Amino acid sequence: MATTLAAYSTVAPDEAGESLFEDRKSQFFGFAVHAESAEQAIDFRHEVIERIPEASHYVSAWMLADGSEAFSDAKEPHGSAGLPVLNAIKGRGLKDTACVVARIFGGTLLGKGGLMRAYTKAASNALDAARIVRRVPCRQMEIATPYQFYEPLAKYLPQWNAHIDSVDFSDQVKLFASVPVEDAQHLAERVREFTHARATCQLGLEELRFLE
Repeated sequence: MATTLAAYSTVAPDEAGESLFEDRKSQFFGFAVHAESAEQAIDFRHEVIERIPEASHYVSAWMLADGSEAFSDAKEPHGSAGLPVLNAIKGRGLKDTACVVARIFGGTLLGKGGLMRAYTKAASNALDAARIVRRVPCRQMEIATPYQFYEPLAKYLPQWNAHIDSVDFSDQVKLFASVPVEDAQHLAERVREFTHARATCQLGLEELRFLE
């Protein structure tokens, strides 16, 4: 079955990135997070506003997996802030990713070029500090096996690029796993061969999973 989902890189949901960059007494606090919708990205911007209420500008940008993107200069000169932040995300090939840069004005005007460099640096540093993962199309797989093959399969499945989600023990052992789409058919054949056709594999729905 042909996949309708596409793999992409993103900020890990559990490990966002933060940074602080200073230029001529202005402080630029950068934040990079996983966001799967414009609403999530906007909500995160509000969180940054609450966290750093003394900032004068809250520049934001996001790029989603569906191809939609947006940015805000937050009253900085047009093109000097939001677009550089968006370009930092796109330059790394990231999707479902949002960045917010909060600026505390230091009293010195940086000019458009200086602002572009500062916002690029703050966003880039935050993205570099985040943990980046791949979100990959996977097939659910249910493996029913006699008990004698359970421990070897539990050992080898991760080596065969499968992630074991849960195990059920009854008259047989059932392992519920997620397998990258391109590996699913080959893995099913490998399991049958390894167990001398005594294990059965059923492939289920396709879903996106986070992988290191």
